[in-house]
Amino acid sequence: MLPNKSDSRRRLNATGLSTGDYNKVNTDTTETDGFVNEQWVAPNVEEPIPWKTIAIILVLFVGGTICICCATLDWLADVNQDRSDRIGALTIIGALTIIPGGYYLYILLCILMHRTGYTMDDIRRLG
Repeated sequence: MLPNKSDSRRRLNATGLSTGDYNKVNTDTTETDGFVNEQWVAPNVEEPIPWKTIAIILVLFVGGTICICCATLDWLADVNQDRSDRIGALTIIGALTIIPGGYYLYILLCILMHRTGYTMDDIRRLG
């Protein structure tokens, strides 16, 4: 239940008791504390969709997947072990791009499926 305008957010220390409870200020007092209940409610403002951030997330995930797939294909096709340096580099680059891409893609999919607890504030603005 939201407090009404007569509720105060000040603590009454005149009693000298150290109970830690908050007491209601007398309603006949004309002095207000300067707070309005509407300032504690978030405004209903629709933010634009961050298309650059979504594009970067997709590029990271797809690029990492492609790098890991190419590294796997090179590893399977490399009979003489001549290109092992390429395989290691592609694997590292793929892992470094697929991990953040997959994490943010999961959060993005949870937002699109309207799961509770996920908002666009969970994704950093990358662009």
